[in-house]
Amino acid sequence: MKKKKTLSKTLLSSILGVTLLVPSVITYATSPVEDKASKHNTRTQLNVSKIASFDTSLTDKDGGVAEIVKFNSDNKKFYLVNGKAQTIDIVNIDQMTRNTNQKFEKEKSIQIADAVNTDSFTYGDLTSIDINTKKKVIVAAVQHKNYQKAGKIVVMNYNGEVQQTFETGVQPDMVKISEDGRYILTADEGELRRGLENGVDPEGSVTIIDLKKGESRHLKFDDTGVIDDNVHIRNNGSKEDAVRDFEPEYIALSDDAKTAYVTLQENNAIATIDVKKGNILSVQSLGFKDHSKKGNELDAARDGESNMTNLPILGAYMPDSVAHTTINGESYLITANEGDATEWEEFENVTDFGKMKDEITLDHKRYKGTSKKKLQQLFDEMKGNPAYDKLEVLTDRGTDAIYTLGGRSFSIWKADTMELVYDSGSDFENITAKQFPAHFNASNDDIEMDKRSAKKGPEPEDVKIGQIGDKTYAFIGLERIGGVMAYDITNPKKSTFVNYTNTRDFSSQIAGDVSPEGLDFIPAHVSPTGLPLTLVGNEVSGTVSIHQMEKKTLKENTE
Repeated sequence: MKKKKTLSKTLLSSILGVTLLVPSVITYATSPVEDKASKHNTRTQLNVSKIASFDTSLTDKDGGVAEIVKFNSDNKKFYLVNGKAQTIDIVNIDQMTRNTNQKFEKEKSIQIADAVNTDSFTYGDLTSIDINTKKKVIVAAVQHKNYQKAGKIVVMNYNGEVQQTFETGVQPDMVKISEDGRYILTADEGELRRGLENGVDPEGSVTIIDLKKGESRHLKFDDTGVIDDNVHIRNNGSKEDAVRDFEPEYIALSDDAKTAYVTLQENNAIATIDVKKGNILSVQSLGFKDHSKKGNELDAARDGESNMTNLPILGAYMPDSVAHTTINGESYLITANEGDATEWEEFENVTDFGKMKDEITLDHKRYKGTSKKKLQQLFDEMKGNPAYDKLEVLTDRGTDAIYTLGGRSFSIWKADTMELVYDSGSDFENITAKQFPAHFNASNDDIEMDKRSAKKGPEPEDVKIGQIGDKTYAFIGLERIGGVMAYDITNPKKSTFVNYTNTRDFSSQIAGDVSPEGLDFIPAHVSPTGLPLTLVGNEVSGTVSIHQMEKKTLKENTE
């Protein structure tokens, strides 16, 4: 059962120096559980409301303004990667209350460029941060201005004073510090930023810093024996090409920090790493999502309408972010299945379906969702309908199927086998279509309806896990139309949709909170309000929105 609730626009006075704003619309869902003893249906309801925000006063339709956001439970401040200003902005929310419409101001900014520029290192981009309260440090990933050269890990105290620096691989894009503070890891993407320089594609790698031993390792993907035969090597490459083709994107750590899981987004794979030994244990393909199967409908047509239907399409999951959690002793990975094409000067691996459709001959064995006859019928309908001609398809997966980018979903995998446990199927598009029919599959730079349907739909970007009471939740940010999905994953195989909160203002192209890039979950026991919170860094609007969650149990008489 889905409900919609609009908060009253009551103007509140300024409290503790915090300016109050007009609140947003929230949505929530509930699911019934029968209480036989009392003859009631018990409904668990998670109320989500935006209670506060921070505005960098910058916007950019290309994104990169408010990116990665991390909360420091020691000082009740959050630290934001401001990609436009290339700073770490510090915002104190210690005095935040449970009231809505609070607006916070920046306390100070850390100028990373001033801290790391030397004769031998020229600052490029600040990409990621993490915080460890046991060591009382902030760690930042910084790229070299020359995209072919090694980057740096910068270790700072809470005020931004540099304590140590370490060399990484090329283009560190994400940094992670273990809970005990011993290990710092970076995913070194090694992208072709401006085409080949001297004919060289940078090597992707993972950097592991062991602070206890003072050791640094750079792991490269040059062991072909650990790479699954089904891993997508771009441009029809072989495993020997993986050392340069792989582009590590995001890192999750097991609870004991012994194992790291690294997304290789463009390769539709996850690498598993032994952190202590510094060995890559495996690189496993995630396979493809069969959109001909019931429950996996999508809108792949650019026609100004919402047309959710089954189609003969295989979606490469291609997750951006990954999170790890343990439920009932079982280790799981949760992925946000964004998808990403390669579009550099010398090499592109994506084109329009209309340009490739006459080359495709379906191998019906690759699909499990429908009959051979129905599959062919759907394919013929797609070929004859120009609304599908703009659908993005991969050019380097062969012509035996229609391969697209991203799963338009989030997934749960067994961490040890990469077996798919749960996928949210067509939920994200169905839910956003019902909530925002006039702006369904809009982009993050304008509000045109259906603009992203032939691309990657809502583009799930980041995922974070949070514990609220006895329930485990996954929070997933949607980069394009915006907003955050919440799912109860306490029983991973039977995960359920709980809530979708979108505080974007669709009255103009870029207004409100647009394009979630980074999320952070704040548990109730360290929250300034005493209730769990999520921080949402919105990269296009340059805002951070703070959502408060309150769990309620309702009983309905069944007699």
